[in-house]
Amino acid sequence: MNTREFTALFEPKSVAILGASNDETKYGNWLSVQALKMLDHRSVHLVNHRGVSVLGQPPTSSLSDIDGGVDLVAITVPAGGFELAIEDAIGAGAKAIIGVTAGFAELGAEGREMQNRVVRRVRDAGALLIGPNCLGVLDTSSGLTLASNPLPKGR
Repeated sequence: MNTREFTALFEPKSVAILGASNDETKYGNWLSVQALKMLDHRSVHLVNHRGVSVLGQPPTSSLSDIDGGVDLVAITVPAGGFELAIEDAIGAGAKAIIGVTAGFAELGAEGREMQNRVVRRVRDAGALLIGPNCLGVLDTSSGLTLASNPLPKGR
């Protein structure tokens, strides 16, 4: 039986948003705004390939710029850059990846093949993938806030 470790998904020490944005119409912004609420619990890195400061945080242009790597990466880049983003996340040591990006199996055979390649690559690296085309992850018990908007704690 193949078992997987879920600590990096539900209790990561460090989180990165790849595709973080200052543009309030983009999911990379919405996720970043919520992720910054976790700064009391874990380190949060807002990564933007243009190297601009996002939401007042220090600019980070690459996952490889993060000292000590990252446990969990949420990817919000367009589908054309998703495979490279997966490679970057794995290269940065991510053991869990949330793929917010859409444009895969739901678009037909070509998208399904890309999705299958990504899934194989993540599994081969021993990492976890939620998505692609995922709206995020929220775990109020650990303070993990990677969703587009605040949600109340349940019982």
